[in-house]
Amino acid sequence: MSARLKKLRSALRKNGLDGIIISHMPDIHYLSGFSGSAGTLYVTKKQAVLLTDRRYETAAADEVNNGVDVLIDRAHLKRLKDEKLVKKGMTVGFQNQYVSVAAYEGMKKIFKNRVKFKGEEGIVRGLAAIKTEQEVGYIRKAANIAARVYRDILEIVKPGMRENEVAAEISWLGRHYGSEGDAFDIIVASGPRSALPHGRASTKKVKKGELVTLDFGCIYNGFNSDMTRTFALGEPGEEARKIYTIVYNSEREGVRQARAGMSAKELDTVCRQVIDEAGYGDQFSHSTGHGLGIKVHEFPSLSQHMPDEVKLKEGMVVTIEPGIYLEGRFGVRIEDDVVIQKDGCRELTSVSRKLIVV
Repeated sequence: MSARLKKLRSALRKNGLDGIIISHMPDIHYLSGFSGSAGTLYVTKKQAVLLTDRRYETAAADEVNNGVDVLIDRAHLKRLKDEKLVKKGMTVGFQNQYVSVAAYEGMKKIFKNRVKFKGEEGIVRGLAAIKTEQEVGYIRKAANIAARVYRDILEIVKPGMRENEVAAEISWLGRHYGSEGDAFDIIVASGPRSALPHGRASTKKVKKGELVTLDFGCIYNGFNSDMTRTFALGEPGEEARKIYTIVYNSEREGVRQARAGMSAKELDTVCRQVIDEAGYGDQFSHSTGHGLGIKVHEFPSLSQHMPDEVKLKEGMVVTIEPGIYLEGRFGVRIEDDVVIQKDGCRELTSVSRKLIVV
């Protein structure tokens, strides 16, 4: 039995559940090893069953961890009922943040109110948030691939290239160096478009004197990295350098202070305060970061909206990514991946954070 399933079963007992239905595919992958795009994982205190269809029969047999049985059937919940795996009187958790109202009503119809369903948002989320050293190593490997890509891109980007051409080079280089794919849609935003926090690569041509923001991640053994760097294509000017320094100082202060025991909200405040004191608080329009792992955006969010009781714990991997965005002009963001430790944090992103002019 995998350590992840063992932890999940312990959580079931603590939450008064007889079993849980996992429907979110990244969580199914995390718990069972199955990498397909369709499936349901059902876990009780004594049994774990993956249900998928015939497209994945061979893959499931190859990938699924020991201790997880595989059933091939399109009608996942009905099969659970027919096999008497979900029994009358059980209390069964489900991932309410990923289940539609229609799907929930369908669950109740299949089991005809003989089973008590309990929405559980945080069980798997909480388990996945704490990484083992092996998992941290996977993220570091993905981050190292991204660092190699960035160094190469600085040698490739020239005035006149389109943003989507740069994105294509990033994607190809990532795979060339061993990434399993793009962690998310690559952001390449130059000049005025760099003031868009999520400026997906467009057909705009990059120009001399512009700031260019790259936000991308690589994947290694199913775990993601996430890195943002802003560089200058030629001399960017005094104001751009000033803004870059403020963001750099904010990001560095966040890395210096990040530690187990502080709240997610507190770490956001650390970075935000540097930018506020410089007079650009209104131009920092997003949270400071997020958890990172088998999903790009995991628990917790480093945000002012997080409750004070949400604390950073040893083994969490989070991003620290403050930014300043001057609408219609330019923007700057710097992002690193770190693993939270008892007395600080360990950086997983290895490439320079200094302003580079190419």
